[in-house]
Amino acid sequence: MSIHSENPFNSRLQKYYLTPELSQRVNLICHLIQNSEQLLLILAESGYGKTALLNQLQKIAETQHEHWWTYKHTSTPAISPETFASKILTAFNVRHDGKPMQALQDSLRNHIAATRYNGQLPVLFIDDAHKLPLATLKFVIELAMQGEPLTRMRVVLFCEPQISSILATPEFEIVHDTLVHNLDIPALSKTQVRDYLQFYIKNSGYRNTHPFTSEVIKKIYKESEGVPGEINQNAGQILHQFGEQHLTQTSLSYSKLLWGLPIVIVLIIIAGFIYLEYPNLFDKQSAPVVVADIKTNENLSEHAEANEPVVVPTITTTDAVEATLPTPEVVQPLSIKNETWLKKQNSKHYTLQVLGAYDKTVLHKFSEQHKLDNIAMYKTYFQGKSWYVLLYGNYPSYSQATTALAKLPEPLRKSTKPWIRTFGSIKKRLK
Repeated sequence: MSIHSENPFNSRLQKYYLTPELSQRVNLICHLIQNSEQLLLILAESGYGKTALLNQLQKIAETQHEHWWTYKHTSTPAISPETFASKILTAFNVRHDGKPMQALQDSLRNHIAATRYNGQLPVLFIDDAHKLPLATLKFVIELAMQGEPLTRMRVVLFCEPQISSILATPEFEIVHDTLVHNLDIPALSKTQVRDYLQFYIKNSGYRNTHPFTSEVIKKIYKESEGVPGEINQNAGQILHQFGEQHLTQTSLSYSKLLWGLPIVIVLIIIAGFIYLEYPNLFDKQSAPVVVADIKTNENLSEHAEANEPVVVPTITTTDAVEATLPTPEVVQPLSIKNETWLKKQNSKHYTLQVLGAYDKTVLHKFSEQHKLDNIAMYKTYFQGKSWYVLLYGNYPSYSQATTALAKLPEPLRKSTKPWIRTFGSIKKRLK
């Protein structure tokens, strides 16, 4: 099999590595779908494997929950509520041509009720739900939380955590005082990165020597921070480079063989001629010398053929040293640090994302209202418009960030649902 025939870290291979933490989350999601009316939000930044987890849940539904009727939708910024309702009705095999929105809603609710009366549970999985237009997102949430219980769908939204800021706005008052269950997708530990690489090597068609030594694995973990998407990219590149080196080495060895073979033949012919013309030269005393020379050449040839390419990564200790040193904090009450400050922070440290808004004056008023210090703000884009994000604190460890989150005033936590993220993930948004 060619070394380039299959990349074990290609997401299209439909493999899924379950850590104990992910298994726990999968079981909880299935339990909540089956037994709860809550809206489920699976929150993780890009690259953490939201789509892979969704696909895994669909497989579980097909094999373990045959009474679930599932529909998967991948979001786009342009889909209207009418188009979305039409797509679900089409999946239900219900005619809906030319119907106005109210008729579409009534038809959809009636069909949901009929499906549930027949013992099935309609489940709606939406990937990249943060990309939905606000009107469509509101329609989806109403499907899960409004109307008679038998006319509701189970809805699971896979989205980036910034959706929490959207749901905190007045337009989504429906979710403010009702049950919404948030689950995250954790990054992999160093040990899990090793097991992750071994899992995909073993469960793919790749059957060649691979370069994933302990030092290479350490490098991948350091550069990816345990994010599966980054691991796949780094591992794929390393595997490709290793394959190129292997093919080059093989080609050179083969070329040497082709060039050396005629010389060996000529030498054999000459030796044969000398033996025939001067047989007395080949007595018992000289034979060992000839044999020894031949054996030496054979050993050298075998040694060259056995030479394998070795990938030796260069590991720097700058980040490791940086991770052990606490970042000094200058407390400036009610002053907001900017993107320049954010770029200087340790990528492995944590902060709390408190709120996002299209208007940055909303963030200024919010920070003044709650008397927040040690805050920062940066600009990104959401649904094609400028989007401003308010951050709070700098914590060297995840446990310290968790403690700080728990100490925030309860009204603030309930209204904006802050979440923990690394400065490294923020820096990627600033590029």
